[in-house]
Amino acid sequence: MSSKNAFDGHYHTLSDAALLKLAAEGGFTAEAEQDLGKELAHRKLSFDDAKRHFAPEWLDKADAGALGVLSLAKGERITVQIVGLNEEGNRLSVQVIPTEGFTRKGLRTHRSHRHIPLHRIASFEPRPDLMEQWPFSDPCRHQSSGLRLLLMSAIFLCMTIGSPIAMAVLRDLPYRVQFVSLIAYTFFVLFFTFATTGSRGGGNVPGYKFTCPAVEPQIPRLLLRHLIFLVALFVLETAAQSIHSHLSDWWNIQDKRGSTPFEGLLLLLGIGLAMAQILTNKSLLNRAHREFSA
Repeated sequence: MSSKNAFDGHYHTLSDAALLKLAAEGGFTAEAEQDLGKELAHRKLSFDDAKRHFAPEWLDKADAGALGVLSLAKGERITVQIVGLNEEGNRLSVQVIPTEGFTRKGLRTHRSHRHIPLHRIASFEPRPDLMEQWPFSDPCRHQSSGLRLLLMSAIFLCMTIGSPIAMAVLRDLPYRVQFVSLIAYTFFVLFFTFATTGSRGGGNVPGYKFTCPAVEPQIPRLLLRHLIFLVALFVLETAAQSIHSHLSDWWNIQDKRGSTPFEGLLLLLGIGLAMAQILTNKSLLNRAHREFSA
């Protein structure tokens, strides 16, 4: 018996209700759907009748604009905003809301569009307050406030203008270079750990908010780590100062700006140490966001 005759014979034995239910479930091959359509037409029924009589229970909750979680037949769960049914009524159009949380490469704000067959959807759980929950409520995702802008501006000014002033004020203090370096280093690390910065890829590397619930528990670890780096910087600069007098005169030749190669070396040591701390700080805070989201 051909597959066409098998389809015809099977559909012919079904009651109207069973036939409509089968049509509502979908997932047919082109040949099976064509034969089913003929049987429905013979009984003066249609696929639209099947959808009206056997629409999934969850479909009443999936109004256009609704936020929630779709559970698919294979166990996949996706956070979506409902767009609506397509014209045929057999696919649900949704915008998938990314929930991967915070990454150093940028904020996951792009929503992908998907059309999901109804027979693949097991349920829909409305979550009207979804955007008020983590990770969407993460303060690090929100636009900066005026208070934060003022604070970050103050840190930047202390880093750029405060360091020369401190150098002048502390000119008679032993270990003046080391102490001023520690001050400038602290503001440099603080600013570039928490500020939003640009990247070579063109996008921004997102900053971190001091009030974020994923960041606050990490503050003691950041302070301890900073203390260790400050000790390392002090030791490096003190060791460099101790061998300064044994270096050749070339290290003390001033350029047009009055800087010497030795001072340039100290600056590079400080910047290298600061960049290492900033990268590890950001890695720590990024991991804290992922763990908090999980």
